[in-house]
Amino acid sequence: MTDSQSMGSIPRKSSPELDVVEQVNGSFGRWQLRTILLIFLCKIPSAWFTAIIIYTAPYPWKGELVCHPADWNVSRSQTEHVDRNHPLWQDARSTDRLFNVDVCNAYSNSLARGFVRSHGQEWNASQSKEPGGQSSLPCEHVEHRTDYKSLISQFDLICSRRVLVALTQSFHALGALIGGLMAYSALKKISPRRLMLLGMIGQIFCGNLTGLVDTYQLHIYFRCLTSIFCALMYTSGQFILNDITSGKARIIVVTLSELFWSMGLVLLPAISIYFDNWSYLYVAISSSLIVLVWLHRWIADAPRWLLQHQRVEAALRQLLESATYNNRKVPLTLDVQLTMYANDLDQKSKQKHSYCQVWDGETKRSQLVYIHLIWGGAMVLYNIILLMIRNLGAQQVHVNTAAMGFAEMVGLFVGLYLILYTRRHWRWAGNLMIIAGLSTYLIWLLPETERNSRRVGLELVFWLILKIANSASIAVLTTCTSEIVSKEKRVVLMLSVISFSRVCLLFCPFLSCLTVIHHLVPITILATMGWIYGLALRRLNRYYWNTEQPQISQVPTPNTYRRQSAIILRRCSTVSSDCSAYSNELLSNFERNMAVSIADIWHINFHPSSEIEMEVEQSGPEAHRAHSSETI
Repeated sequence: MTDSQSMGSIPRKSSPELDVVEQVNGSFGRWQLRTILLIFLCKIPSAWFTAIIIYTAPYPWKGELVCHPADWNVSRSQTEHVDRNHPLWQDARSTDRLFNVDVCNAYSNSLARGFVRSHGQEWNASQSKEPGGQSSLPCEHVEHRTDYKSLISQFDLICSRRVLVALTQSFHALGALIGGLMAYSALKKISPRRLMLLGMIGQIFCGNLTGLVDTYQLHIYFRCLTSIFCALMYTSGQFILNDITSGKARIIVVTLSELFWSMGLVLLPAISIYFDNWSYLYVAISSSLIVLVWLHRWIADAPRWLLQHQRVEAALRQLLESATYNNRKVPLTLDVQLTMYANDLDQKSKQKHSYCQVWDGETKRSQLVYIHLIWGGAMVLYNIILLMIRNLGAQQVHVNTAAMGFAEMVGLFVGLYLILYTRRHWRWAGNLMIIAGLSTYLIWLLPETERNSRRVGLELVFWLILKIANSASIAVLTTCTSEIVSKEKRVVLMLSVISFSRVCLLFCPFLSCLTVIHHLVPITILATMGWIYGLALRRLNRYYWNTEQPQISQVPTPNTYRRQSAIILRRCSTVSSDCSAYSNELLSNFERNMAVSIADIWHINFHPSSEIEMEVEQSGPEAHRAHSSETI
């Protein structure tokens, strides 16, 4: 690893003279906690708008869609018992997938009986050449017999128009892409706090219109606009989080921000239970943002953004509030230091950082390609696994969605552990994805039984394993991606990888259409994508790791500890002549409080010149100087 790369992977602590904001705010405190919690709450409606397609366009149950008019739709007499073997006449053990396919076609023998009975003429449609087979004709009109009014029943999105359900989610991804680029440009002129408020108000307005319009074209148009305002809101909120925190607290805060996204998934099924119309569900979710608009007054602005735009008085007022709540000391020349710091930030902002500088060769281009592909695969799995939960059946969709939310929480804490307490977080994240992706292939070994709750539960286990591993890798990517480039290029790199992942999301919702081939085809494709980008994560591990986390040594046995510690004490006893002036009590207390690392115990025979780090309690300064310079 080059020097520039290693410095990029280690958080740099700014000196008080250069970064007075961090000196006054601290890394974390009561003042930051209030703003962080309010920004976290904004993740919940964002999760609702992303996953709302699960409940606004649920797969219909058997009997809710019928081809009209057709003789086989009405109650049959006993003389028509011969047709019971056809898939259309299967009993309640039939799967919803077969039902959705068969309802799109009418069969010639059923239409012939209805035609002859109505018009008294001979039916001359061509019959199937297969023995015992029936020719099928496309159903021109489908009758909806469901109490829940959904997108599918409102806009007749079935059969050949089924792909339009996935199109609505593609427009949501398009809005997220546009909103992210707009937020990057708008933050150069508009403060993050004000941009966040604009995003909230826009979501309320466009979200309600998305549920109230009566044409499909207007629906996807306002769905895209709502997604744009969502992106403006959580992008500006993320900007504030990065600005008011620092060090390890920033890592924890940025990682745990996804926790409230998962909480939104858990709460969404509870909300959908109380609304039997997809329009009402949109209105309920959009109107809930009014609470966040009222709470917005307590969200702090980004102090460095204020200083960069020469708003020193507003930054000073905010820092004084922070120092008051966090009980921190304030420099007596704070206003002067802020003015100087504002000039420094203004000079830095005038330096142009183009996108091409990311690819200037300082970081290997192959590594940049890897990180883009990893982000694309990770975000596709993160979103599409959730949306495809509808494939497991409409009856269990509420429980399955909540289970996905809890799986994201588990994966989030696994990822946080990898970031904070492992040296090779890239490798561990890649290992998890490889294991989860390959184990998902075992779903094909499940017996082909009816799609009851037991079968759905067995399939859900494989979905949850993949979801946990993917959430852990997303946590690592969100926190550690910027370490592969220098500090001035990090914002541009994050914008690049996130935009690329959202471009991939434009096309991936159409994977749901592959269920007409087999209902396990989409999850198989996602599993393949998972272990492939897991291999790419292991590839990145060769160049980047957590240098602040010490490498864990082998645990010594008690006998090894006694033997090695005796050697250390014997070598230290050679200086006993220098310590003869001290009392025996002081010397025995010194030896009793001597401490070395586990690594020194193992390397005692191989590195005789390594220094022992000694901790002496209640010893004089002369004794401390005499023994601290001793080497082994």
